[in-house]
Amino acid sequence: MASHTAVSPAAPRENLRHIDSLDGVRGIAISLVLIFHLLWSNSETGSRLMNFLAGLRGAGWVGVDLFFSLSGFLITGILFDTLRTRHYFKNFYARRFLRIFPLYYGVLFVLLIVLHPSHFDQGRQFYLLFGYLQNTPLWWNGVQTAVALPTDHLWSLAVEEQFYLVWPILIFLIRDRRKLLWTAAILALAAPVTRFILLAHGAPFVETYKLTICRADSLLAGAWLALIVRGKMREAVLRYAAPMFLIALFLCGAIAWREGNFDWEINNSINTYGYSIIAIASTSLIAMSLRRDSMTAKAMRAGALRFLGKYSYGIYVYHQMVSILEAWLARDFLQQHIHSKILFHLAMMALVLLITIPLAVLSFRLYEQPFLKLKRYFNYPPVKKLEADHSTAKVSFT
Repeated sequence: MASHTAVSPAAPRENLRHIDSLDGVRGIAISLVLIFHLLWSNSETGSRLMNFLAGLRGAGWVGVDLFFSLSGFLITGILFDTLRTRHYFKNFYARRFLRIFPLYYGVLFVLLIVLHPSHFDQGRQFYLLFGYLQNTPLWWNGVQTAVALPTDHLWSLAVEEQFYLVWPILIFLIRDRRKLLWTAAILALAAPVTRFILLAHGAPFVETYKLTICRADSLLAGAWLALIVRGKMREAVLRYAAPMFLIALFLCGAIAWREGNFDWEINNSINTYGYSIIAIASTSLIAMSLRRDSMTAKAMRAGALRFLGKYSYGIYVYHQMVSILEAWLARDFLQQHIHSKILFHLAMMALVLLITIPLAVLSFRLYEQPFLKLKRYFNYPPVKKLEADHSTAKVSFT
């Protein structure tokens, strides 16, 4: 019978136990996305301070990249640690199905009933969402109508699902950790090369932003981290994570300074090598959070961040839909009673959050959890005792 141990017993299995600081990383990621989508502002306000703050808000889209890196890290950890277990593919895909599909398809079916997308010009593009194809030219080459707006942010879920179709197979076929490290690194480097080639041939920025092959560097950077911490270089990688994070942050600042913005829609540098720098920053932040006694890990264990991280999936799916509904129902009323533009945008954001967060909590507890309980039929083998500092860690599967 095949052994259930795919790594050295001394190498902590990051994914086969709950790492509470990574909930905080999720919280940071969803917070960035919410600020980016909900706190609108002019790019030129007449005030240097406000322009700077508006620029920071405009960079909130990097929260999606942080989600990508975290997903690559967690998923690769699960896949590698369970490589030699029975029902490798069945357990992985069943658990992913139970976590992702019920909410995603439940929302799509509700929108299908409410919006009747086939009544709109190009409305049939809505149906591409059911095949996770909304990040492809099949979607954006057409004229997008209002029916697309509530679901436009779901392109990132398509990227992850497409990644899940390929990466588990590569891990299963290659198996060796060192070879997988090289595979992850080479494929990650292929992403900026692909972006450069596409842009050189006149591709729009939306392609380099949304195509899975162009955004795989963030996912694969997280995958690389999951593999490297399962070997002898773990401590060295974690030790140099903070300097790497600061260097990547500095390079992102340099791009923003040179280009005058950090907007992927108009910034060529971001669409060539910028995403790879963000991938390094995101993965470094995750690595910084793995040292339990580090300042970063302690910060990521803050209650508010962990709360947002726990419900981040539902918050991410619902927030744009709630925002559009609120704009339709309450925008005129708030504009009549709030004459300060800053206070108006803050009020709009606060109202969306007051609806979205409780909705996500209720959705998780009343709708998603019954599906999640079915994961017990697809359990992984129990985690053996690890090193002394991990021996009391709560066992939990992502």
